[in-house]
Amino acid sequence: MQPPAPPEITAVEVVAAQPTEADRVAMAQLSAETNRSLPPVAYVVKVRLKTKPPVTSMAWALYVGDVLIPKYWEYEDGIYFTVLDPQFFADHKGKGLRFSQNGIDFFDTGMKLAAPTAPAAAAKAKGKAARLPLQADVLK
Repeated sequence: MQPPAPPEITAVEVVAAQPTEADRVAMAQLSAETNRSLPPVAYVVKVRLKTKPPVTSMAWALYVGDVLIPKYWEYEDGIYFTVLDPQFFADHKGKGLRFSQNGIDFFDTGMKLAAPTAPAAAAKAKGKAARLPLQADVLK
């Protein structure tokens, strides 16, 4: 049986948002493990798809470079995942987004991981105190 075509990515956007309560717990654990504090920001990486793939038992795994994104979710225009440690963007700057169904054969999407907009810089530019949007609002 021929595998279905991989999803086609039309855009990648990184939006700084308020962390959820579950994110805060994960951030505290990550801070303890890495022995460094993390900013109170959850980066929502929105991956806009041309069309959503059909629901099948053969799911597509998403990778940034060689790193498997363990969980991603659906939103109206595609899929998204969250990044809690901004070091992820430094470590994977310019890496391609890829899909695989078996972890061996990869389909390069031609898209690269976007850099996040610094929330503090964006707030300064607007002349307001940093007030990040809720993740639910970012995904509308």
